[in-house]
Amino acid sequence: MDAEQLDIMFHHGRNFERGKDGRWTYTPDNKHCLGDLDVDRMDVFYLRNYFKELGYETMKEVWWQVPGKSLEVGLRRLDSNNELREMCYHRGKNNGVVDVYIEHGISEPEIVQGQDVVVHVDDQVRDLGEQAKSNSRMVKDPLSNLPLRRTLR
Repeated sequence: MDAEQLDIMFHHGRNFERGKDGRWTYTPDNKHCLGDLDVDRMDVFYLRNYFKELGYETMKEVWWQVPGKSLEVGLRRLDSNNELREMCYHRGKNNGVVDVYIEHGISEPEIVQGQDVVVHVDDQVRDLGEQAKSNSRMVKDPLSNLPLRRTLR
């Protein structure tokens, strides 16, 4: 007997936003297909951590979309084996393909004193070393405006 298979289309690189028409969108949309997966060997932890295989360090949440439903009503959190089984069940409604969305959230910047700053913006790398250095010279010490404290003896 042949194993039941599933293809997962990972949507990654962005977050959900409301479009001009008020509907949820995930654009621009980077896609990566993970194909011919054996349904009986699926692992929710592997799928939730697949963002690392795509080159990301962190993620906020992983969602799957019920085929035929919009993002507003069809998104389900992929956080348990029960959800994974439900996702596999729905694969037949979309020719064996299920859409999985990686919600990235907002990255926390890491500030390193005395180093050049490289910023990744929309998959482009920009070296802001000189600009960051000049900006840091303009930033005042936040404690410099506090009144002096006197110690009573």
